[in-house]
Formats: sequence, C-alpha cells, structure tokens
Amino acid sequence: MNTPLRIGVLKLADSAPVIMGQQKGIFARHGLETGVVVSPSWANIADGLAWNRLDAAVIFAPLAMMTALGRRGHDTGVRPFGRISRGGNTIMLRGTNPVAGVWKAGSRGRQAFECWRTAIGRRPRIAVVHMYSTHLLILRRFLERIDVSMENEIDLSVMPPTDMITALAENAIDGGCVGPPWGTEAEQLGLAFRVGGSATVLPGHIEKILVASGRLLSCETTARCLSAAMHEALAFCQQPGHREEITHVLAAPVADGGLTLPMKATRAILPGGDAAECLAFTGGSLLPSDLDWIISDMMALGWLDNAEHRLLMRWIGPEPADPTRACAGPL
Repeated sequence: MNTPLRIGVLKLADSAPVIMGQQKGIFARHGLETGVVVSPSWANIADGLAWNRLDAAVIFAPLAMMTALGRRGHDTGVRPFGRISRGGNTIMLRGTNPVAGVWKAGSRGRQAFECWRTAIGRRPRIAVVHMYSTHLLILRRFLERIDVSMENEIDLSVMPPTDMITALAENAIDGGCVGPPWGTEAEQLGLAFRVGGSATVLPGHIEKILVASGRLLSCETTARCLSAAMHEALAFCQQPGHREEITHVLAAPVADGGLTLPMKATRAILPGGDAAECLAFTGGSLLPSDLDWIISDMMALGWLDNAEHRLLMRWIGPEPADPTRACAGPL
C-alpha cells in the first residue's frame, strides 16, 4: 500500500491499543505508516468502512457484521482482523437507586424498576450507542432478566457515547448502556447509578474487534505487519503497570494524539483499575464461539435470516496473519 493506513476509532478506552500503537511508535517499528481517524459516531465508522474512507476500524461485532452484509447501503469487503477487548459496558440510570447495588434478576429487579420508573414520572428514555450494538444486546438481556420488555416498556434512543453525559445532566435521557469510560464517568459525576452491565449480564463477552477493508487485506505484507503491531499494542495495554501512562495519553486532546477522555474514570476502567466495569484487552483471531451469543440475539431480534447466518459463519474466515512473524520491511 502506498498511502497511510487510516484506522478509525471513537472516543472510548477500547481504542487504547490503536492510540498507543501510534503514540509509542509501535506501528512505525513494524514498517507501517498510519493515520488514526477519530470519528464522532459509530455510524461514521460504519460508513467510513463501507465507502473506503477507512482501511481498518475498532468496532463492535454486530455493526461490523451488518456493514459486511451491505446494510450501510454499499457492498463492502470488510473482514474481521482480530479481537480488541472484552466487557466494559455499563447500564446506568439517573436519579436514586431504590435498592442497594445492582438489580437482581426476577421479581426483585422488576420491583426496583417499578419504583425507579414511578420516581422519574414517565416512560423511561434509554439510550444506546447504535441499534446494531453489543450495548443494545446487553441491555435487552438485562431487561429480560428483570422481566421488563425492551420493546414495550422503555423508549430507545441512539446517541454517541460522549453525548450521554450531557443528555443525562439535562434529563434528556433517563439512562443508557455505554462503553468505558463513560458509564464510570456518569457515576463519578453523580449523574447516574449502575444497575448492571457486562460483568453481571455476560461476563467476559467479546466487545470490540478490529476489522479491515478488502484493500488492506489484499496486501499480505501490510496485513502481516498490522497484525504484529496490534499484537504488541494489545499486550502493552493489558499490563496494569502501564495504566497510568495510557490514562494520560487517552486524556490528551485529539490534536495531540489523545481522545480527550476523562482522566479519573479512564484510570478506573483500564486493566488494574477498581471500577465495577473494567475492560480487558484481548488479542488473537475472532472465533465462532466469540460470536455465538451475538448472532443468536441478532436472529431473535429479526436482524438476520438463516442465509445471512451462514454467510456470517464464512465471514469469520481463516485466522489473520501470524502476529509473531516479523514484517518483511518498509511498505
């Protein structure tokens, strides 16, 4: 490839391996010239992939799969490149928690929901970051556990994760399911309380993955180098001893290579932190077992038919290039 790789991310802690790969020169050491594109929303990420404005992106699997199926209005050669993170999503509600701690499954959770809904005085407005998101699937599973219908008892809205803090402060929404560090930030600011999330609904679930365009994958040398660089960056970010450095880099302005993330909340949710919903960075190939629950829930929601299910099983495809192999040289 003769032009820099354009890697899309959002203002989320899951983006740390890409940010640190750029800032610490990991990509450059593997012979890659890269440009990190900080997008304002998941819709921008999906469109960037579909219309060849991005060569790779950190994204959640449901949206990646729907993009690969052409649901962004354009056929695309996007394929999974590897895992990025597990867990980290927080279900948060504004107001006062009628019980202590997270909401239990069954009637006790249902009673807590009824008390909370009565206190806010309206049909709850709950936000997710995208309709085709793990966040929506986690929220749906949580509501099912407490006998609440997502379809009939709440109003869903979609907004970027960074906007949820302002929306909570202005009472524009009553809660949301959001990735790190924004759920922890809402708690620390006193805007919301945590009722559940990844750790209570589906511990260790696959959250973000890296996907690559057909253009990138067509260049074996570039794909091999990117795989090796991401392997190194993921290992760096998973080390608790690097938490403070990563926190400061992610808190820096976008113009300085950061993501403008809140420092205290980011420190709490990185590996080694003390937040209830910490994320973990995880490398390696995306496996069918990583996606079983996601595809099952997507089919239950009517997003996929059997033919698309079979297509997605093939979409996972072979393992990406061996990350332990050295890059062949400058691109």
